[in-house]
Amino acid sequence: MVGCDLDPACGIVNPKWTDAMNAVEVVVINWKRPGNVGRIVAALKAQTEECTVTVCDCHPSAEFALADSTLASVDRLYRWQRNCGAYNRYVPAGGYDHTYTLFLDDDMLPGLRCVEHFIRSAREIETFGVLGQLGRILPADGVYRYGDVPRGPAFVETDLVVRGYFVRTSNLWCVGRFRWIMNYFDEFLPEDDLLLCISLRMCAGLGCYLTPHDPDIETLMNKEELSREYALSMRAEHLDKRRDFLRRAVACGWVPLRARNNSRNIASMMLMDSE
Repeated sequence: MVGCDLDPACGIVNPKWTDAMNAVEVVVINWKRPGNVGRIVAALKAQTEECTVTVCDCHPSAEFALADSTLASVDRLYRWQRNCGAYNRYVPAGGYDHTYTLFLDDDMLPGLRCVEHFIRSAREIETFGVLGQLGRILPADGVYRYGDVPRGPAFVETDLVVRGYFVRTSNLWCVGRFRWIMNYFDEFLPEDDLLLCISLRMCAGLGCYLTPHDPDIETLMNKEELSREYALSMRAEHLDKRRDFLRRAVACGWVPLRARNNSRNIASMMLMDSE
């Protein structure tokens, strides 16, 4: 793997030093959609809240390489050959050093106030595991089902956040720890979003939340949907893989939000009956 801030020989193209002056480091993967990544990087460099742009570059052949103009805009570049799917974003986690890390999928274009929106939301809620704008609330049995949860005027707690994840960098240790607890090493392409959300709940007791709705389209992480060619979500076994992960998580003690709420309701009724 290649990655550094200063030496062009180490694979970084932009020679300027990028320390933790910015509050947020935004991480994007380049695999087989370099055109998408180029547009995303440009949008991130134009944010109203300056951020550090990091690319995990895992493209398998020259046809998927990033354009020179994109590389010149990237602040930090990590390059390696083994593809771990979306889990690639966690491979260099030991090098993430900003207060917050924002992971964005490479099939959506963020608005120009996206980073500003997440920083403002984090400061408002204070205690959280993962913030996002798209999420899932699962049935009490924990079986994965599609269906986005609508955002509202306040924060909405969910089981999962998908496609874009805003976290305190200091909490990323949970990902590796829970992967070990689950013994989750037999999957070539791990379910990165499920692992992140559930690890923060299990290892740090922190929940997932959708940020309050903002009518300003520039605050969206998916202001525009981009090409989904080569998307892993299109694989025939995608739903089965996600359901299998959740079964394993439940076996390790994870309790879905609705099951937790049901338990609290039952406990409240038992308390009232005893009075």
